[in-house]
Amino acid sequence: MTSAAERTRLTGLTLAEAARAVRSREISAAELLDACLARIDQTEPSVRSFASLQAEAARVAASELDRSEVRGPLHGVPVALKDLFFTQDVPTEANCEALRGFVPDRDATVTARLREAGAVIVGKTNTHELAFGVSCPASHNPWDAGRSTGGSSGGSAAALAAHQVFGALGSDTGGSVRIPSNCCGTTGIKTTRGLVPRDGVHLISWTYDTVGPMARTAEDCGILLEVIAGHAPDDPYSVKTALSDARHPGELTLGVPGDSFFDGIETDAQVRAVMDAAADELRALVRRVQPAQVPNSADHAEIGLAIVIAEAAALLEGLRAEHDELIGEEVRGVLEAGAAIAGTAVSGAQAQRVAFERACLDVFDDQGVDLIIAPVNPNQAVPHGASELNGVPLIPATTQFTFPVNGAGLPAIALPGGFAADGLPIGFQLIGRPFAERTLVAVGEAFQRATDHHAQAPEL
Repeated sequence: MTSAAERTRLTGLTLAEAARAVRSREISAAELLDACLARIDQTEPSVRSFASLQAEAARVAASELDRSEVRGPLHGVPVALKDLFFTQDVPTEANCEALRGFVPDRDATVTARLREAGAVIVGKTNTHELAFGVSCPASHNPWDAGRSTGGSSGGSAAALAAHQVFGALGSDTGGSVRIPSNCCGTTGIKTTRGLVPRDGVHLISWTYDTVGPMARTAEDCGILLEVIAGHAPDDPYSVKTALSDARHPGELTLGVPGDSFFDGIETDAQVRAVMDAAADELRALVRRVQPAQVPNSADHAEIGLAIVIAEAAALLEGLRAEHDELIGEEVRGVLEAGAAIAGTAVSGAQAQRVAFERACLDVFDDQGVDLIIAPVNPNQAVPHGASELNGVPLIPATTQFTFPVNGAGLPAIALPGGFAADGLPIGFQLIGRPFAERTLVAVGEAFQRATDHHAQAPEL
């Protein structure tokens, strides 16, 4: 029987460390899983990361892995999936009564890829209903139960911060990987549009939805990304473009947005200070840091929202026709607004979005910039259960720096950057060229070797 101290040590490993330990037979997959399940038993009453646990199926999988050859880079590593990702014979309900009892008969492509790489899927994590929000009411922030985890992938971030699992998957329409990573002090990647297949995932937007890895470190996110990325025939929107090779941080130019980027956005002083401190730290790691003129997100907000809610209304039309009364009032109101948008308005919004995307790409092409640094949220983590911030609904109030990245189809990595005066984590994001995720990971790894923000853990 593994001691409590040993279980704590094991769950404190990074994904990379845990994978190496299982591959070398230092520990078994069963021992690693038992440590995670014990940690879940200990912390779940206060954190509530999971919509459902598949503990027995995970034990069977771990036992089989201990008897097999190494299957891949995740061999024996416990991970979790946001409850949007189809898992064969396991409910996938997206925290929505209208989907209660929905049990897929197949895995999503990304779920299958995790299994093929040897991952042990422990359970399904909580999300905002249908992923249509920037909070996760069912889960609590491990750093302070009275504060939001962020969302919509809040359960995944909470599970990572609480050391319940080593990696997770989330989805990001306008910040839903990066915002909870920011609020919970973890790391997450919003991927390039089309890089990671989305078949077998509950979606709300063809144009904006992306699937991305979440973990405690950039290295861990990179390991997960290599497993899930790549074209899939079952997803007509997935692209055949490969990830670009990683570039060394010392070759790169970091662009720091000028004041116009922040115009009209009430940015918390501590959030701005964390971003500025991260830029200073990066000066020692990259070739050059220079000012950059980055489009203000106000150029995008209205058109982006019109596209997403119109696409959501179309994607969920069947669900509404069958179970409209079971969809929550908040989400139902958004879908009704989306259905009322004229087709000509959606077409016009898409044309403006493409122009905005071109303006963002021009920052890289015309200004000699390889990376852009920005806050994730303009605010610190809001109180648990909050639906607005300073009288403004949470989505427009908290996504000014994340939503435009989705509109432009760019990749971004959210990294822990420090802590607020009250002890809660604050992060920042690095935005890159399309398909430059490996470079973002390399810079994230370099930053995390030079700092220890990512290594801090809440006391639970």
